[in-house]
Amino acid sequence: MPRYLTKVDGETVTRTAWPEEITLLWVDVEQSERDQLREIIHHLYQAHPVAVEKVLHGHERPSGLLVEEDAMVAVISDPRVDVSDEVCRPIGIFLGQHFLVTTHFYGDNNLIDASWRQAVSDNSLKNGLDLVLYHLLFNHLHHFYQAAHRIGEEFEALHVKLLRRPNADLSLQIVKLRKKTYWLYNVVRPEIKIFALLKEHIPYIKRENRPYFEDLYSQVEEILSDIEAYRDGLEGIVEAFSGMQSNEINKVMKVLTIISILSLPATTIASIYGMNFWIPEIHWRYGYWYSLSVMFLVTIALLVYMRRHHWFH
Repeated sequence: MPRYLTKVDGETVTRTAWPEEITLLWVDVEQSERDQLREIIHHLYQAHPVAVEKVLHGHERPSGLLVEEDAMVAVISDPRVDVSDEVCRPIGIFLGQHFLVTTHFYGDNNLIDASWRQAVSDNSLKNGLDLVLYHLLFNHLHHFYQAAHRIGEEFEALHVKLLRRPNADLSLQIVKLRKKTYWLYNVVRPEIKIFALLKEHIPYIKRENRPYFEDLYSQVEEILSDIEAYRDGLEGIVEAFSGMQSNEINKVMKVLTIISILSLPATTIASIYGMNFWIPEIHWRYGYWYSLSVMFLVTIALLVYMRRHHWFH
């Protein structure tokens, strides 16, 4: 059964059945009660079918907002802290003058339960449903903060690895981190519109409580800015990694080129003495040692020339 949070004699209490008298009401609907959502919403206001469908199929469009005459309908996505599975966990929200309905059909990383316990312990309904929603969204953004912070830690660790071991193959780690960063960016970015409307244009939020939602808007902007910074930083890491790999290849090619040049004089001299023509030194007693000496001296001379012209730097 859905659970209900309502105000009785000025206290915030949890009910397992529909309250007889509704002053302020928070209804939470889980996966097992998904089929009851339409009935619950029908008890509260005349919702447009699109609004209910938006929440029921939130996994297909993980973020969105619809403002009706009697309610605001939003879908937010709550990620895991480590963004390991890159799966959106959509949470549906219906906010009216006297009611708040939340849905979490695909998990919520304990977001609803934590906010529910906080509302009961703080007696939040005495201050209005808009502040209950504020605490829920605040906890939601905290998950975004944690996810962005985790990506930042992985980014710094990857940066250190790149500097310490430029020869290491970090391409797979870079690709994985880029994928997670882009995924989180695409989850956070659509929610800016939701927070922008909440701080200005929703009539169910009291004027004196709007600064709370302005603060949420500032937070989501800051989170998005951090993620964009990591995204741009990863582009720089990709360029640095590619540059270091090219530099290592150039070093190898330089060594091979030097070896080839140093061996060229000896190869040339040996090929001359290997021709099938009459050579004066061929019957000379010291001809063999003479040819070896010439090879050695020419190679040494070439090596000295290279060092003087800094070919080895």
